[in-house]
Amino acid sequence: MTVKYLVTGAAGSLGSSIVRSLLAQAKDVRELVLPGDPTAKYLPEGVELYEGDVLSVTDLQRFFTVPAGTEIIVIHAAGIVSTEWGYSRKVYSVNVHGTRNIVEQCLDAHVRRLVHISSVHAIPELPKGQTITEVTSFNPDAIIGFYGKTKAEASQFVMDAVRERGLDAVIIFPSGMCGPGDFAGGYATQLLIDSSNNKLPAGIQGGYDFADVRDVAAGIVAACERGRKGEGYILGNRYISIKEMLRLVHEKIGARLVKCMVPPWVARMALPFYNIYYKMKKLRPIFNRYALYAITSNAVFSIEKAQRELGYKVRPFDETIADTLQWLKNVGKLCAKTPGGNPA
Repeated sequence: MTVKYLVTGAAGSLGSSIVRSLLAQAKDVRELVLPGDPTAKYLPEGVELYEGDVLSVTDLQRFFTVPAGTEIIVIHAAGIVSTEWGYSRKVYSVNVHGTRNIVEQCLDAHVRRLVHISSVHAIPELPKGQTITEVTSFNPDAIIGFYGKTKAEASQFVMDAVRERGLDAVIIFPSGMCGPGDFAGGYATQLLIDSSNNKLPAGIQGGYDFADVRDVAAGIVAACERGRKGEGYILGNRYISIKEMLRLVHEKIGARLVKCMVPPWVARMALPFYNIYYKMKKLRPIFNRYALYAITSNAVFSIEKAQRELGYKVRPFDETIADTLQWLKNVGKLCAKTPGGNPA
């Protein structure tokens, strides 16, 4: 029987990597992107592209319509990654209501499987020194940060559909991600750009678990067939300090080594001035209240379950940095550098 893969959020960094991973296996792929999304032009050619919104039932009904005799596997990667501390109507609508719409369409279309992309932020943080593993029930009240709360609520809705309505679904919990192809400019990408262009006067003490987006995408594709119904899988790598990341940028392209690492409490005091500066420059700040919380939180996640059941593999992080910097250079995001790290 013919199998068609429907990928929402296909124009995002993770979504586009998922599409490329599926195409590498010669899968039949249909993509959903927002109307007018400027990053859609970077998607591979020769793939069915549908414009639509996960908040529109009409758009989703059209997206889910396939020829008779075709099985459907849905990878729901559409969502808004946000480091806002407080409530955001847009983030809640897309992450929660959008997921509910996808689940309802999956049930109506009798899809073979839904792979829902959640986040490690949907899992309650454990005290430092304890390793965080997968959970199968979610409570937004136990989560710090609005983004994580929305992912927890959406994940619980998926699990309820599995247990009460017979939906075949798997949940994926990606950690922080880094890698080539991030045309939307995520936070890790912006950090690499700023440090590579010698525009980062200081770093901040702390770090997080960063995985290569290509490895995460491959793990998601594996979950389409190898994941177990009603189970979740953490797709991460290892803890990477901000200091290590900045050192790798220095080693790979000769940018100025950022030696000053500011304690988080100092960074918190400077946040009001920092935010004013970035607003004046019309840039998204790398660090804000939630980002500072995240890089000082317990970010030790176990990927053993994904390795064992999905065959999940991770590459060395210095390879991720090297490939990302080369990609940024190719797309004109980095200034030309001399070996000493000064603009040429």
